[in-house]
Order: sequence, then C-alpha cells, then structure tokens
Amino acid sequence: MKSPTGFSSLDKEFWSSIAKNDYKIPEDHLLEELTETLFGYLGSTDPELRDDIAYIVYANWLKRGMYSADDLRSHVGKLLSNLEYGIGETESDSVFLRTFSILFLAEIIHNDNKKPLLDEEQIQSILEKGLWYLEAEKDPRGHVPIKGWAHALAHTADLMLVLGKNRFTGKEDHEKILRGIADKLIRSTDWVYIHGEDERLANAVMAVLQRDTLSMEFLESWLKSFTDPEESWKGAYIDEEQARSFHNVRNFLRSILVTSLPANGTTEKEEIHGLIMEAVNTLAPY
Repeated sequence: MKSPTGFSSLDKEFWSSIAKNDYKIPEDHLLEELTETLFGYLGSTDPELRDDIAYIVYANWLKRGMYSADDLRSHVGKLLSNLEYGIGETESDSVFLRTFSILFLAEIIHNDNKKPLLDEEQIQSILEKGLWYLEAEKDPRGHVPIKGWAHALAHTADLMLVLGKNRFTGKEDHEKILRGIADKLIRSTDWVYIHGEDERLANAVMAVLQRDTLSMEFLESWLKSFTDPEESWKGAYIDEEQARSFHNVRNFLRSILVTSLPANGTTEKEEIHGLIMEAVNTLAPY
C-alpha cells in the first residue's frame, strides 16, 4: 500500500538550520515546496522526521502567519483525506499518517482561534471529519517502540479541545463532541489507555464547558451515560473487555473531576463539579 504523501526528503541538517535561523525560508527554496515535503513526513516511521521536524516546523510557520487562507484550505483538504488512509488497521504504520494529520489539523485550528483565517464551512468540515475519525480509528497504541508516538486518541482530544474553543462551534457541536468522547470510552474494550489520554480528553471537555453553551440537564444525562451504559458494568473486574473500558471511563471521569475544581468559581461551576463527583462516586463494577 503506497502512502499518498510520498514526497522527497531533505537532510535533517537542512531542517536544523531552518530552526536555528528562526524558521526563515532558505534561498532557492519555496514555502510551498518545503511544506509539501513536511507533509510527506507525516507517515514516516522516523520520529525525528515526523515529530521534531514536520510538526515543529509546520507549527512555527503557522504561528508566524506564513500561510494564506487559500494555503490553509489546501492543507485542510489534504489532511482530512489522510484520515481515511488505512483506517481500520490496528498494528500497521499507517496510523502515523492519520494521527499526525489530526495533530496538524489541531494546530491549524489553534492558530485560527488566535488569528481567524478559516470560514465556518471549513471548521464544520473539520469537526465532522474529526468526530468520524474519533469513532473510526481502531489503532489505540500510544507509544510505539522505536517508531515513537502514535497517540491517536490524545491527538484527537487536542483537536476537539481547539474546536470546542472555536468561534464557529456552538451548543449542538459541543454536545456532539462530548457524546463522541463518551461513546469512544464506553466502547474501548480492546485497550487500556496509559499515556495520558484521559487528561487530554478531560482538557477537551473543560474547553467545551467553559463556553457555557450546555444545559445542566444535558451534562447530567451525559455523565449518566458513563455510569449506566447499555452494557452493565457488573462483572467489570471479571470480564477482561469490560475491565478495560471500565478503567478507561473511571480514569477519564477522575481527570475531569480534578480539572473541574471550582477555584473561586460560580455556583454553576460548583454544581457541574458536584455532578462529576457524583458520577465518579457512582461508578462501580458491582
């Protein structure tokens, strides 16, 4: 299976020199050409190319405002398309292209939240595809020996966090984000997440809650979806599959509980914290 982003590479020292020169474009090179090369590193099994070069360089070029709205429209299209590459595979290297495409999208939205360039249609398309990917990704691995971070759920949580903050998302979108997270964890019977995924998801939830768009009735119903799922938690310590999802849910709720501590908060924030605490106390495998 050939990667859809098999562009030519450049020497690592070349990219190191760019970083040392405040990420300026070298003479005899074009931003478009170099960006295309960076996109080619997304599916690499070399973590230095993928993490330290592709992500860091692209993030810095975004931060410096080096891309136009048209540039970003093209980038978003490529990244969204990448999410379908190898989807459903569980132990293949295709995961890196998908998860780092999600991370690039998160970085694009993060910068758009500060300096708007994307329109509502683009934001909604990223949200729709991101929620689809949250459900569709079947490779739960966090850190892969030698090849580095896959971290699909954590990267998707980062995307949901910045989307939750975006000016073009509202009540219905925020409800979809929270429901998507709940569905993912309740059905996570094949893996125990141990690489901080629960904290990243909790941060995404808190970003949504800070928008103050959701009713207390929705939040109460959402929390009950964890404590009283269709598949009962009875026997979660006996059945291995239930045990995995139970621990993922419990760790997640505990992370939300910590991040929702109402320091000098309003009565409403204290009420939300109380609902979360109730859910944590209610959750039990018996």
